[in-house]
Amino acid sequence: MKHPYRMIRSGSLPRDLLLALLGAVLVGLLAARLELNELLFRLTRSWEGLQLDEWPTALLAFSLCMVAMYARRHAQLRRALDENRYLVGRLFVVQEGERRRLARELHDELGQTLNAIKLDALSLGESAPARRIAGNADHVYRAAAGLVQNLRPPALDELGLVTALQACVARWGETCPELAVQFSAGGQLDELGETLNLALYRIVQEALTNCVRHAGARHFYIDLTRAPDVQGVVLLEMRDDGSGLAAEAFGSGGGLAGMRERVALLGGDFELLSRPGQGVTIRIELPVRGDE
Repeated sequence: MKHPYRMIRSGSLPRDLLLALLGAVLVGLLAARLELNELLFRLTRSWEGLQLDEWPTALLAFSLCMVAMYARRHAQLRRALDENRYLVGRLFVVQEGERRRLARELHDELGQTLNAIKLDALSLGESAPARRIAGNADHVYRAAAGLVQNLRPPALDELGLVTALQACVARWGETCPELAVQFSAGGQLDELGETLNLALYRIVQEALTNCVRHAGARHFYIDLTRAPDVQGVVLLEMRDDGSGLAAEAFGSGGGLAGMRERVALLGGDFELLSRPGQGVTIRIELPVRGDE
């Protein structure tokens, strides 16, 4: 029995036209089988004065006009979607730039200030107020370090995508010990480029956030692999054993929409599989371009 998963995939104009053509061929074969034209002629013989036998030509012209209008509307919609995706792409670039700036300021300015506060407190001796001030400075410093990791993980720039994802999984294991996260990677993932690295990291980050907030899962699996050919693709699969999603929830939620938009901007394929009570599986395929 086929598992009753539902999925999201994008449609296309050639596919729609092919389906319409196949439908027309099937209707034509059925009409020939039933001799539909002769039957209609016999039924409409008494209204010959209205020239009903000429109307199929008019209907054919109407159908061709509708196809042309549909193609034009589709092209207009495609241009609007391309413009929207361009703006979303620029928004992602600006957002990442602002995150990098904030992370740098938190690390440099706030970190130095907190270290100065701690040193001043320790210079006051071993009094209880001095120890409390030093402890509070350490607490704020750790909180700021967590914010820096979320805004722009240093490991992503310094050590690469795999190490950054391993660190991300480790942090989630510390903050949410009730969720067991398993991460595996394979293939050449060291030279994907900053754009692809950022997109993959943010997608995993968002998927983990959604899982913790909404899924109620106990296990979360992340599989990241790259096809062996040089101009290949990166495959990312994430799955959990949580509560799953109802069909009406597939298109809702900023997290899913953001992941889908990131994938679309990079020319990839996004697939969501789920049903209530059976967890969520997200499969993503992204092309690797040498100019990234």
